[in-house]
Amino acid sequence: MLEPERERRRKAALSRPLDRTGDALPRCCVLECRRLPSIRSGNGISQLYCRYHTQHKARHGSHWHGTYRAAEIAPYVKAASQWLRENRTMVAVGAVRWDIEHQLNRISRVAPAMNLRGLSAERRASIAFARLRAADVAPERILAIFLGVSALIEDDWKSHNVREFRIVQAAKAMHRLASGTHRHWDVWNPRTGGTLPYDMHAYPRSSGIVLRKMGEIVEKACGNLSKTAVPEIIALKTQRFGLHPSHPPPSPQETRP
Repeated sequence: MLEPERERRRKAALSRPLDRTGDALPRCCVLECRRLPSIRSGNGISQLYCRYHTQHKARHGSHWHGTYRAAEIAPYVKAASQWLRENRTMVAVGAVRWDIEHQLNRISRVAPAMNLRGLSAERRASIAFARLRAADVAPERILAIFLGVSALIEDDWKSHNVREFRIVQAAKAMHRLASGTHRHWDVWNPRTGGTLPYDMHAYPRSSGIVLRKMGEIVEKACGNLSKTAVPEIIALKTQRFGLHPSHPPPSPQETRP
């Protein structure tokens, strides 16, 4: 088939109206959600989830699990930092650190947050890493965050233990370290002849493909290091801070001396 004919058929298929019933479920498949799937309600194409939970996944990496608070992640990041200090002579740790440092230095100029509109997800992810470099975030800190978040999701028995949720949560934790652009000016005040302080704060949206690109980059750099590190990080965290709240309390036989 000629290319123009193939392109014509492709455009014709895309222009056909979607079947708004088809094989779609009668309700969103998230537990206790009574909304219609977005293809039935006419504001999306998902046959399984409503628009709210589709947007929830774009923002958090899971249709139903929310983003972890910084206080929940902190014990695991501290345990991961301790593990990295104790294993800093490992060849794998040094290689991962070099890969992350290379990513931090890929772009020399940090674009302001208000100038990111229209850029590709890959470019915006690279700018986010450059912003971390400008904030003096060390590669070890980024690695500790990724390993700590991976350990938290593995240790939390009520978590959504899938790859997409893991890389999005790690990227959001990295994003918190240096996400915005902040400007300050002294503006002339015509009434008094003096100046008034004027501050501007702009933050890129913490959702979408950019988070997945950031998480994928660090995940690729880590390689198989997570398989070795995560169980040991969980053990260190349990030793220092105790069991995760999702774990059942130990039985009397286990606590008996």
